[in-house]
Amino acid sequence: MNEATIWELINAGRDRMSFGQRRLWNLITIDPEEWLHHSPAGSDHRVWVVALIGRSVISYNDIEAGFDRSNFVRYGEITELGWGQADLEVAVQHVISELEQGHRTAPVASAPRPGEFADGKPR
Repeated sequence: MNEATIWELINAGRDRMSFGQRRLWNLITIDPEEWLHHSPAGSDHRVWVVALIGRSVISYNDIEAGFDRSNFVRYGEITELGWGQADLEVAVQHVISELEQGHRTAPVASAPRPGEFADGKPR
């Protein structure tokens, strides 16, 4: 996917955002950057990152054809991909819901770590 295409998806998603979603979007958005994801299988995959939130990003996963929340440890490298099947405004709404509820509301693609339920909460 090229940069012009990701901008088209961003602009379409921004147009569909509610007032509250757009206010948050304006705080977290960055110009699209290609980041690297190292999969557990050892293959590298490039994804477009479009927003930063602490140690997570909103990125576009072209394999899943959608936006998601992904975690990172080092700038430019995603460590854990989300599901990647949401429209941009839905991914932004997940961030709003997380801020309001105090825990992640969007699913993640990787399996839970030992000692956690599938929703990421400790046992």
